[in-house]
Amino acid sequence: MNHDARRLRLYATLALLGTVGLAGCEGGNLFQSAIASGEGGPTATITSPDDGSTVGLNSSLGVGFDIGAPEGAASYTVVGRYVGQDTEAYQSVTQSLTATSLSAFATMSPAAGQVSGDVYVVVELLDLAGETGRDSVRVTITN
Repeated sequence: MNHDARRLRLYATLALLGTVGLAGCEGGNLFQSAIASGEGGPTATITSPDDGSTVGLNSSLGVGFDIGAPEGAASYTVVGRYVGQDTEAYQSVTQSLTATSLSAFATMSPAAGQVSGDVYVVVELLDLAGETGRDSVRVTITN
């Protein structure tokens, strides 16, 4: 591939990532699964809970997700933070994966002082090349 073709491909990729990033700002999803740090990077697609689900106060939360990692999966981190705050509603979970993992499930325990409110549950997937992919859903903690 010649230098001009590579430059054009790079610009097209950056434009696409910018468009996807802006589109992610419009909806309820904090991170779109298509966002990755490089071409062909990993993707995490949350399969449970559903976006808009409700969860009881001080209940554990199970998070299932599918994994797309062409370079091989390395690990994931799942966090649950209140919308618009840095306060965690759930204790984060980080776990190693086998390179061929296609899905995973994490159980998050309520953080101390958990209160009712809207929470973003975010899965961040790391592949063996050091690239990341993310997905999120919004859930509501109710009494």
